[in-house]
Amino acid sequence: MAITMYQSDRNMVSPANDASLYSGLVNDSNGTLNRGTQFAVTVNRLVATIGTGQAVIQGRLVEITQSEALTLPANSSGYIAIAVDLTKTNDVSGKAGDASYLVKVNQAYLVTVTGTLTQDDLNNGGFLYELPIASFTSTTTSATTTVIRSIFNDTGWKNMTLAAGAQFNGKSQQYAEYRIKNGMAIINFDGINGSGSANGNQIIKLTPDLQPKTNNNRPLFFSDSQYR
Repeated sequence: MAITMYQSDRNMVSPANDASLYSGLVNDSNGTLNRGTQFAVTVNRLVATIGTGQAVIQGRLVEITQSEALTLPANSSGYIAIAVDLTKTNDVSGKAGDASYLVKVNQAYLVTVTGTLTQDDLNNGGFLYELPIASFTSTTTSATTTVIRSIFNDTGWKNMTLAAGAQFNGKSQQYAEYRIKNGMAIINFDGINGSGSANGNQIIKLTPDLQPKTNNNRPLFFSDSQYR
C-alpha cells in the first residue's frame, strides 16, 4: 500500500516523522522557547559563551543544557547560530533498550556564519537549517554581540504606527501596540485621537505582518470611532 499511518499500532515513528508532525502543528515556524537563559550570550575577547535554552527548529527540539563556548572569527560580522545538520551521523554505544545505550548527537551544534544563513526545509528533502540566536561584530581582539530573541510563536509586544493625521491625545494612558502569538494577532491601544485622519476614524496603520492580502495591495487601517 502507498498509504500509511505512523501512529498506528505496532508501527514505528521515526525522528523524521516525529519532526514533520511537530513542525506542521506550529505552522512550520522556528524559534527559541522561553526556557533557561534563552541562549544569553557573554563575550570575553573573541570567545562567546552561550547560555542554556531550547529551540524548535523544523520540528526538532534542540537544547543547550550547559553553557557552551564558541570562538568568533576576527575582523568579521555575522551570526551565532544553532545548526541542525542531517548530513552528520550520530554516534551510538551500547544496545538499544539497555540502560547503557547512549547517543552522541552530532546533528545539532553551534556555528558562526559570516555569509548567508542556510535554511533548508528539512521536512521536504533539505539537510541543513541554521537558526540565528545572536549577531556579532568583531575586531582583531574583541567582539560585541546582540541576542536575537525570537521567542517561538510570540513576537512579544511591538509598537504600532499611527495612521496619518492621528495622534495621541495626552491621556495618562496612551499606547498602540501589538503582538502575534500562536498565529493570533493581539492589538492594544488607548488615548488616540483620530479626528485628524482621513474620514476622521483611522487611528492605526497595520504593519505588513498584520495586513491581510488584498487584490489592490492598498494599505489597510484599523479604526473604531469610539477612540476618536
